[in-house]
Amino acid sequence: MLQSSTDDNIIQNIDKLMGVAISNNCGRDLSTIVIPKWLTSLSVQRVIIQSPGRLHHRMMVQFDSEKSISSISFIKWPDEELLINPSIKKVPTQDEAVTQYIYASESLNNRVKNGLYKLIITADDKEKTQWETWIVLSTPKTEMAVSWLGKEKWKTTQTGLLKSNCPLPEMSVAIYDHQDNEYIKLWEESYEEKFPKSLPSTNVLPGSYILSVSFNHKRFQGPISIQEIQAITKVINFDAPENVESN
Repeated sequence: MLQSSTDDNIIQNIDKLMGVAISNNCGRDLSTIVIPKWLTSLSVQRVIIQSPGRLHHRMMVQFDSEKSISSISFIKWPDEELLINPSIKKVPTQDEAVTQYIYASESLNNRVKNGLYKLIITADDKEKTQWETWIVLSTPKTEMAVSWLGKEKWKTTQTGLLKSNCPLPEMSVAIYDHQDNEYIKLWEESYEEKFPKSLPSTNVLPGSYILSVSFNHKRFQGPISIQEIQAITKVINFDAPENVESN
């Protein structure tokens, strides 16, 4: 069992294990993990963000829950190393009985290491219901990359063979506003094919915003989505239309 191995053994064998696992149904059949009925849409995301003159990383655990959550932990095994300065954000969903939770560690200097992790989610109910599972993070094997080509233009590059048994890499183009140290998404479009190379028409009002273009590569660990995301960002300005004088 990986959880009883030494850290060195985990590092040596993890990529080989995951390579074999995702070759069959993209890892959907990898484990016997059963997620409780009150948890849905569970994903673990490592994000690399490239902005002019800066490169940083994020780590996120995201899920929807019918129960209020009191605590979340993502612990590297066997060192019991925790994420750096994690935060928990609650986001309402269209279903009033369901809340989205985002457990994130922001502005990291390096990608969260490969290895074996224990995810623990504790509900804020009378029983303090706790659910935990093992998560394996391996070296990302990405097939598409994006880079800037101009002010509002970018190019895509295929960096590997597309896997027929995994979802195609998904491109997301989004515009954010930065207010009170928080990024607010104003507009977004996603594409699984015919990737755009420039910003399409939007309904965003005039102002200065952040444009983000990203590729999301997904695999699975049973019912859990493991995502590796590469994003490029830059500040763009939307000019107001010329005023028309009225008589």
